[in-house]
Amino acid sequence: MKATEFLIEGATDVLYHKTSTMSAATILKDGVFKLASSLGNEVEQKWAPKDRPFFLSTSRSKAGDYARYVGRSEVMFVLDGQWIGQRYKVKPIDYWERMWLNNPERTSETEDRVFSKTPEISIKCVKEVHAFIRSQDEWRSPFTRQVLLLSKQRGIPVFLYNDADAWKLQDTRKAISPKQAAELLKGSVPVRTQFRPESSYLERWIELITKKSETDLTPAAEKLRYDLIYHGLRYPNEDNGLSNDMSNARKPDNIDYPYMNKLIQYMRANKLAKPVDLKNAIAKKWDDISKNEKQVAT
Repeated sequence: MKATEFLIEGATDVLYHKTSTMSAATILKDGVFKLASSLGNEVEQKWAPKDRPFFLSTSRSKAGDYARYVGRSEVMFVLDGQWIGQRYKVKPIDYWERMWLNNPERTSETEDRVFSKTPEISIKCVKEVHAFIRSQDEWRSPFTRQVLLLSKQRGIPVFLYNDADAWKLQDTRKAISPKQAAELLKGSVPVRTQFRPESSYLERWIELITKKSETDLTPAAEKLRYDLIYHGLRYPNEDNGLSNDMSNARKPDNIDYPYMNKLIQYMRANKLAKPVDLKNAIAKKWDDISKNEKQVAT
């Protein structure tokens, strides 16, 4: 296959999305893929079409580099590329700039990146689910069981494997039934506890967007307000770390992900193209508020 073939835009008839077993269970439970964001990351942002800041990474090949490494458990979603292509912008991405051509141990990642205006895509595009589990595990076994059950409840064909090669090739002849996998799937679903930092990096930016008085701000938001007025306004080409914080929060498993989506919604509504534009707009807002409050006080 020629390298130029990967430059053709548009989704292929079938696409594949690989994810962890726990993430797959969440996707099937919620009924949506939660998308990553390109905003705040210059490398990711250069691929994104205008006004489509969210994306889902998929592959044209079920056995390419994205499926090369197989861990203790994995899930591959088989997607209807035509359904996706009719609703979303799809572009082939050669993330490593064809470095794979000079590495005999690698193949093209054949990524078809699905770009969206919104942070979610319905799982109506899912044609099949293929789950792999290597051995019984406290966490992976019950979540694999959930993947099987939720797929069945949604009427999606689902296949289970304990052979990594059969899973990569989706050789359903070697799939095993839940009854055959009883020992692999046993165990109670553990309670997941998520670490919550004392203060969110992005929540304070939301405060500065929504609130209108200094007295209503939390200490973290007040500190940011002060920094924006007395430092940020003097350096309009700097974003006070907002790009980095948004980039860190761009994936659905990050605790700041909901706040990042709210910031993107605000930016789109106010036609702010980059994080630095948002920072400057918020700095000006609070500088105006500060001046007005001082006038009222006098």
